[in-house]
Amino acid sequence: MRPRLRGQKTHYHHGDLRHALLEAAMTLIDIRGPEALTLRAAARRAGVSEAAPYRHFANLDALLGAVALEGFEMLIADLENANGARARRDAFLTFAGDFQGRYTLMFGTLGDRDSALKRREEVAHIAELVDEAGGLALLHGMASLRLAGLN
Repeated sequence: MRPRLRGQKTHYHHGDLRHALLEAAMTLIDIRGPEALTLRAAARRAGVSEAAPYRHFANLDALLGAVALEGFEMLIADLENANGARARRDAFLTFAGDFQGRYTLMFGTLGDRDSALKRREEVAHIAELVDEAGGLALLHGMASLRLAGLN
């Protein structure tokens, strides 16, 4: 399985607090789903105090937004590395299956306005990348059906 946070070390040290919290949050989301994430749980998983997340994230919505954006970056990289419509379709569906919690978060609603604006840009880019693979609506529908166990 690929690393949870691209390009980052797996060991935490104080210089990587933001990345350690993101990695912890992504792991928790992948295991339990986005609704189970709390700032306290991310701090615990990262091995830091409960107050530590507030150094980098104003609230839970900000952390969720950062996780969603990291997920979009990973998905976009996967799609850009795929050659052809079928490979892009497969990359999209594989990402959704491998990172179900993140996928649900990415295409759900977030309260953080800053990440919501960036998220729109990322979704537009993904839509362009998968246009020849059937389009974003079709792939999202296929992924959603698979995640629900209906396909």
